[in-house]
Amino acid sequence: MQSLRSPKWIFLASTAPLLVYLLVCAGEFSVIRTLLPAASVGEWQAFGAALALLGLGGAGYAAWQLARRQPVAAWYSGAVLLAFSLWLCLLTTHGEALLPRSVPAWMVPTNPILMAWTFLMPTLAHAMLALVARFTPDDRPHQVAPNILFAVVVPMGWALVFEVLTWLGRLLRGTSPEVYTGPSRTETVGTVIIVASLVVGTLSFFFFLTRALFISSRRRERSWADGGLVWKLVVTIVLPLLGLGLNNGLFFGQGFHEAGGIFGNFSSPWFYVLTIVNGALLCLPDSEQPGLRLAQLLGRSALFGFTFYFFLVFLPFLPLAIPAIILIGTGFLLLAPLLLFVVHVRQLADDVAALRTVYRPRLVTAALLAGLAVLPLYFTGSFWHRRQVLHEALAYVYTPDYTQPPRVDAEALAATLAQVRLNKDRNFDLFFGSQQPYLSTYFNWLVLDNLMLSEHKINELELIFTGDVAANRSYLWANLNGPPPPPPPAPGTSPTTRRFSGANLDGFDDPAPDPGAPQLRNAAVRSRYDARQQAWVSWVDLEVANTNPGFQNREYSTAIWLPEGCWVGDYTLTIGNRQEHGILAEKKAATWVFAQILSENSSRDPGLLAYRGPHEIAVRVYPVSAAEARHTSIQFLHKEPIALTVDGRTLALGDSADAALVTAPITVPGSGVAYVSGVAKQQLPLVQRRPYYHFLLDVSASQADPANAFRERLAGQLARPLPNGAPARFSLVNAATTPVPAGNDWAAAVGKTGTGGFYLGGAIRRVLFEAQEHPGATYPVLVVVTDDFNNAVLDADFENFQSAYPESDVFYVLGADGQLVPHSLRHAARQPLSSASPAGLPAPGASTPVRAWPDAAHPRVYLPATPEPAVVVTGRPTVPTAEAPAPSRWLAGLLLRGYGQWQSFHPEITDRERVPFIQASFRAGILTPFTSFLALENDAQKAALHRKQEQTLAANASLDTVENDQVQPTATPIDSGALLLLAAGLLLAGWHLRRMRTAAHRLQA
Repeated sequence: MQSLRSPKWIFLASTAPLLVYLLVCAGEFSVIRTLLPAASVGEWQAFGAALALLGLGGAGYAAWQLARRQPVAAWYSGAVLLAFSLWLCLLTTHGEALLPRSVPAWMVPTNPILMAWTFLMPTLAHAMLALVARFTPDDRPHQVAPNILFAVVVPMGWALVFEVLTWLGRLLRGTSPEVYTGPSRTETVGTVIIVASLVVGTLSFFFFLTRALFISSRRRERSWADGGLVWKLVVTIVLPLLGLGLNNGLFFGQGFHEAGGIFGNFSSPWFYVLTIVNGALLCLPDSEQPGLRLAQLLGRSALFGFTFYFFLVFLPFLPLAIPAIILIGTGFLLLAPLLLFVVHVRQLADDVAALRTVYRPRLVTAALLAGLAVLPLYFTGSFWHRRQVLHEALAYVYTPDYTQPPRVDAEALAATLAQVRLNKDRNFDLFFGSQQPYLSTYFNWLVLDNLMLSEHKINELELIFTGDVAANRSYLWANLNGPPPPPPPAPGTSPTTRRFSGANLDGFDDPAPDPGAPQLRNAAVRSRYDARQQAWVSWVDLEVANTNPGFQNREYSTAIWLPEGCWVGDYTLTIGNRQEHGILAEKKAATWVFAQILSENSSRDPGLLAYRGPHEIAVRVYPVSAAEARHTSIQFLHKEPIALTVDGRTLALGDSADAALVTAPITVPGSGVAYVSGVAKQQLPLVQRRPYYHFLLDVSASQADPANAFRERLAGQLARPLPNGAPARFSLVNAATTPVPAGNDWAAAVGKTGTGGFYLGGAIRRVLFEAQEHPGATYPVLVVVTDDFNNAVLDADFENFQSAYPESDVFYVLGADGQLVPHSLRHAARQPLSSASPAGLPAPGASTPVRAWPDAAHPRVYLPATPEPAVVVTGRPTVPTAEAPAPSRWLAGLLLRGYGQWQSFHPEITDRERVPFIQASFRAGILTPFTSFLALENDAQKAALHRKQEQTLAANASLDTVENDQVQPTATPIDSGALLLLAAGLLLAGWHLRRMRTAAHRLQA
């Protein structure tokens, strides 16, 4: 323990945590500074300067003592205890001034007051231990009893101080009937005395308690008669086990809580096992044999991480130990981690000192460090493995390489998803905390990049890789069988506008529209032809208002279908008396900020514009209050005159009389992308390809005996071949998609499978990928063969793959009744089409002519024979760079559109090339599916957006920021239990203060 007086510990226990704390606070302050009044800015600067001076003073003193080769002096330890305790008390009492209620909580995810109680506690702990070591030298005898007596007297002194102050308040005020007008001088003095007694009393209590423990740990009793082993067993095993049991609810008559506790989730049996093993190692007598003593050092140091973890978890709660002991009989268990920590540190010090007399010091130090690294390396390795498993699963499902089979450990993934779900639970119920302090934060940082995984994706991954349909039945019905949105426009007709609730930007079906939602009051168009870039620049101005003027803080939202060749180039929202241009930001970061502002339910003014499909943008404006009219505008860049429909109003953009028809394809040399107008498409040759059945056979775990179940159905279907059709193909579908080689017996292949879920969405995308990559004289007619189509994991639609099915977007489900049921790939894939096929949908087996690009002799792409324009991608497109920009903004939009279309078939490059693609979108000012326009009210919101964007761009592209557009903050270093207990301590102190004041007020009355 005397080694703790080394000045080196100041750098580790004080300087480093203070530096991290100041950097984090500086980052938070830079975001919210513009929202703070001048007085709050002054408070931040004053507290920051004071803490920086304390930190610099400590570092300077440590350097000076190192140069002098002197230990830490007692006066320094005492000064640190008083100075930092006073700073913490003042910071806590000035919390309202530092963070006024006008500052949204989501902008400060790491509360500086809570962080202070965590980051400054190591400084106080080291100062306390150094002070105890200074007054407990090894060369003098010391008694335990006086220290225990002083430690016991302190809680009693608290009650006495409060009673005396209450009596003095009554005595000095007398019975005067004057009306109370605020705190008197007596109350002020009483408050100062109470705060002083709290600080001095708490420090004294821990000083004497730690000193008593330190003295006891130096004794060498090894027998039960001497009491040494009994004392060690109580401190190292009994108290920790009682603490774990109390945390998990064993003493509240509610049974054992398997997924939570008072201070966090410590319900795993391993916590109890490690507690017993750790205590046994500490209670074992020190071996006289050097080899065994070295083994004891390795074991004790290996489990020191376990002791230190609980010491760190309970460190911020130590100031609550005294009131907890007074109010709650089991409050003394808060001290168990401190007692165990002192015993463990002392034991390691004795082991090192004894072994250095036998072995070389470097060997002993190496053994100590190796043992200390065991648990940190174990958890880091375990979390890293879970990261790899999760990222492999995310890549296979959301950014797959369609040429590679899955390589996912389903069992490890299930365990990882269970941990992710537990860490997502931020239930603030005191007795059901499901997270593990610090470990959950480390897990979220290392595994999830400080983002999150939505419940939709967790359930989807579980269904795909485990096939547990029963456990996810509610997910299947809630997320995949919801009411379908209105269909997209039929070829050759005017597009319609979909209204939605704003609950989804990521492809989920929309709930029923809100009849009382704000509506479009007026719409106007401003168009001009830009001869330089030979494209139209149009502004659509929207005015929205509530249908009922009595409504407050409602959200206006709508979706607009865009024709090919039309890009979004700007967005504005009128906020107050100014027109605010939207910031083009990364989509997930923008959606997170928008959701956070909406969660405030205040009058702040955000507007969001983002893609919700390959050809559809979503517009959201908040708030629309009372009779106020909100104005928002969208800029469109389009090559030809177009018509848009917004909330049922058809708007004409551009005038065909002012510009010539586009009769030839438009290309950027070497880009691999071309824009083919409707007129130019009609000039391409018509060809007719041969269809073939491609059967997707359900061989998942939920499908019983698929070979026998499918044999008769397929025989009947194959007996009715497609007109002029090619031979049928087969693929086996579970978590993976396994093509059956041509000519092989599909029934024999089916008998070798039967695991995992029915991942139909992945199978369809793989077949369409092959059709796109290898266009030929034949095309697939997809037939899904399954006994229960509801068990399929299926995308909402496959509209971004539409270039792979130019003939028809129909696929079929062959169910247990042997009937072919048609479904659409472009719209609501899970919902059956009506018996009367909509116009434009071919009958089963019919072949529709298509256009061949660039010619019929060497076709590289097939296009639908419709009058709509198309973007043709014949290879990997180039993306505009800062060194090689596009000739115009419209052409930049064409290149970005082409790259996005190509990336739909090659999602494996998403993580690697997403950031350059987004940066190209920023430079061109063109909206893409990876970006959003976000109009914000103030600079603080913009700073928060940029901070979140840095985080999302550095993370895995498949991770999320919001859960169904509800605020789910991530990456907070303080566990919710700390917030509750710190609040409890403050309330307790406030209760004593109020008790004294209330008594005085009653005497006045």
